Amino acid sequence: MGNIMNNYFYGKAGQADYTVEQMPTTRKQLFFTTLKVRFSSMIGINLLHFLFMLPLLIWLFLGFETLSIYFGIDETTAPEYKERLRQVAPEVVSEYDAYAELDKGFQAIIDKYETDEQISAAFTESGAITAQTTNTETGEVTTYTYTAQEWDTLKTSRAEHYKNYYNLLAQERNGNITTTLLIAIPLFMIASVGRPGMMYVLRNWARDDHSFVWQDYKAAIKDNWKQSLPLGFLNGLSFLLFFIAWVTYGNMANNSWFFAIPQGLMVVLLVIWWMMNELIYVMMVTYDMKFGQLIKNSIIMAIARLPIAFLILLGTVAFPLLLSFLPAPYSLLALLVVYLLIGFAFVGFVQASFANSCFDKYLNPRIEGAEVNKGLYNPDSEDEQKQDEPEPENLVKEDRYWEHKTK
Repeated sequence: MGNIMNNYFYGKAGQADYTVEQMPTTRKQLFFTTLKVRFSSMIGINLLHFLFMLPLLIWLFLGFETLSIYFGIDETTAPEYKERLRQVAPEVVSEYDAYAELDKGFQAIIDKYETDEQISAAFTESGAITAQTTNTETGEVTTYTYTAQEWDTLKTSRAEHYKNYYNLLAQERNGNITTTLLIAIPLFMIASVGRPGMMYVLRNWARDDHSFVWQDYKAAIKDNWKQSLPLGFLNGLSFLLFFIAWVTYGNMANNSWFFAIPQGLMVVLLVIWWMMNELIYVMMVTYDMKFGQLIKNSIIMAIARLPIAFLILLGTVAFPLLLSFLPAPYSLLALLVVYLLIGFAFVGFVQASFANSCFDKYLNPRIEGAEVNKGLYNPDSEDEQKQDEPEPENLVKEDRYWEHKTK
């Protein structure tokens, strides 16, 4: 057991060092080289970060379970879901029941006559339309008969009940989502406190630096919690404001297509904000900047590297969505296993590697003494270093002759 833990933390003895030819010279090589070396250690840092994420994940799961009540209310809906909805929003269920009762007669007539022309012909011939339905369980037969006036009243009442049902359901659903996102804001702040610790360690690993996981994790949290707390607040607030604006402009767009423009703009702003999050935590633990400077510089660099930043964000969102398409128990199990073991750390490692490349391109060349392309081998730097080194004095004649002869 001792050998296993020793190999985990210090590697296997007797392995040869990297040769110059094996050292990474591109960002891609550096990423895969360091990922291979640090992959097992990333499990530990992921578990630490998962503890900070746990309150938010539990709350969002409970919120999703509650929201599932509001979707798929129809004749085939499982009775237990309908009863749960009746407990939290009885007026919604009552409105739907009234609509469903009227819809039985409406569907019976439509199934029998099929077209408006046939219905009109029946009114002309007998002054009324009639249809029957049979309950498959009890065998009970129900007859529906309507005059022309009653048929028009049925269609109007049915449409009105459905409209009221849909509006009440939307109000209840949107109010529940708003409450969920509002309460999630302080949980985003808790999750944000632990992120500088993870990103500091991952930043070092991404540029092939050593890091003492637990010590560096604690130190980074201690040094950056004052900036990570307001950032967590803004991250949680971004979802709340986006949802409120989306619903508001969506309702207004029903009357005028013009309001679809600000609705789309809200999507763009949310995407830019979360692309900025790919950089800001690494910048926070790397540079001594004010909070406003962190946000400004991160947004500028995210936009400057837009294709890559967007692809990273897209992959971050798409992967859990793909897992969610698995059958219900397996999707939850897969999400839990992946993000408990490696999910958060792997995404953070990708973001740290991306952030390091952005800093080397836009920030480090402007900072005196800052090292650029750390972790990458540059053969030109060795030649420059050799040229800059002073030639030793008092060389004996034989040494100079040997140097001259071997040129």
